[in-house]
Amino acid sequence: MMQSVRKPSVVPIYTIAAVWLIYTLATGLHRLLDVAICAALSVGGYFLMLTFFPGTTVQVEVPEPEPDTGDRELDEVIRQGRASIAAIRRLNEQIPDDDISKNLSALEDLTRKIFARLETDKQHLPRCRQFLNYYLPTTIELLERYVTLQNQGLDTGDVREAMGRIAGMLYTIREAFTRQLDSLFAQDVVDINAEITVMEQMMQAQGLRDTKDFTTKE
Repeated sequence: MMQSVRKPSVVPIYTIAAVWLIYTLATGLHRLLDVAICAALSVGGYFLMLTFFPGTTVQVEVPEPEPDTGDRELDEVIRQGRASIAAIRRLNEQIPDDDISKNLSALEDLTRKIFARLETDKQHLPRCRQFLNYYLPTTIELLERYVTLQNQGLDTGDVREAMGRIAGMLYTIREAFTRQLDSLFAQDVVDINAEITVMEQMMQAQGLRDTKDFTTKE
């Protein structure tokens, strides 16, 4: 899990040290007044530099807390999801090809949504078994092999063909992941349509709606 962290600039701190060094060399700090003046100048310099050098915001990886749903099976699925998402992101960072990177970003997003759905509703686990046990780990394995071949620096026909097949397969994998996610919401869509149909029929029976659909304009 990525989190924004404010990283302060070192310039204001260096300014304090510089003020004390310069003032000491210039006056010797023989009097208490000199110490007070130097302290005031260093504080003023610190806040002045803080205005011009406020620091930067960086993204850092923050470990997520261990899942504790009370269901050991679901906790293990959540762990698998986090590990898989992290693996896809890590492999994406190692592959410079823009088309592959776009596909991997999409796969990471789809994977995150699939596991989020499973986390909120465990009843979908059975229909995701093949995805969890085969498609997802095999996809990551193929990507790892792609990176291995890429890093060998070999430009033989066999290597190019293998890498090309993996790159081409990502489009099919992306479509399969999309369909897997859609299937997890299929029942919701059916339920919504059924509820709307029942409501429309009740309104029609009680004379609460016109014979025309609400969306139809005169």
